[in-house]
Amino acid sequence: MKTEKILSGIAGEYFVAGEFSRRGMVAAVTLRNNANIDILVTSSDGSRTANIQVKTRRVDKSDGWDLGSEPLEAKKEWGNIFYVFVAISSDPEDRNIDFYIIPKNKLNKKLEATFQWWKKGKKRSGKPRKSDRRIFRLKEIPEFEKLKDRWDIVFAK
Repeated sequence: MKTEKILSGIAGEYFVAGEFSRRGMVAAVTLRNNANIDILVTSSDGSRTANIQVKTRRVDKSDGWDLGSEPLEAKKEWGNIFYVFVAISSDPEDRNIDFYIIPKNKLNKKLEATFQWWKKGKKRSGKPRKSDRRIFRLKEIPEFEKLKDRWDIVFAK
């Protein structure tokens, strides 16, 4: 199970790198021990760079992307860091892949606020919620659906 999840994550990184390359940009997948940066991408003219953090989910296994249990921050120096959320199937015959390209600071602010609101609520049993996992689900923050396949925002002026 864990191996399957790791392999899906690696596949997502290469799918993203391939999409950037297909669009004329230079994309380099980093080594697995590079914190928060999975792909370095350079504009076609070489004048700009961006850092990409890839999050992959298998649509038949999960309805959201797990961003961990630490509070999500926004930092000025993260202005050129983007998440690319990838949705793939575990079925190799299903070739549909969805990509959502979202600035890291924008997502972190919105998701953390949504999480804090959720955390204040109670379970159906009336007990307090205990989970600290930040899970990004498009159905809970639908404004990001418009960023599907928006590769252009990485180097928008």
